[in-house]
Amino acid sequence: MPVRNKLKEFVEKKGISIYQFWQEAGISRTTAYSLSGDPKQLPNSSVLHKICDRYRIQPSEILEWIPPEEEE
Repeated sequence: MPVRNKLKEFVEKKGISIYQFWQEAGISRTTAYSLSGDPKQLPNSSVLHKICDRYRIQPSEILEWIPPEEEE
């Protein structure tokens, strides 16, 4: 299933840095920078839970399904 993460757009919309994001979300720095730098990188379920719990969001705010024909 082609899915991409929208973490970079999410933090920009919130007006926070990746540094602030990883500290607030309680995830590792490496994970935060990997996710923000590569939309094809997907968070594991634990990371997804931490992000959604901290920011009180639905997973769809940071994940997006891409139709196979539009996949790069």
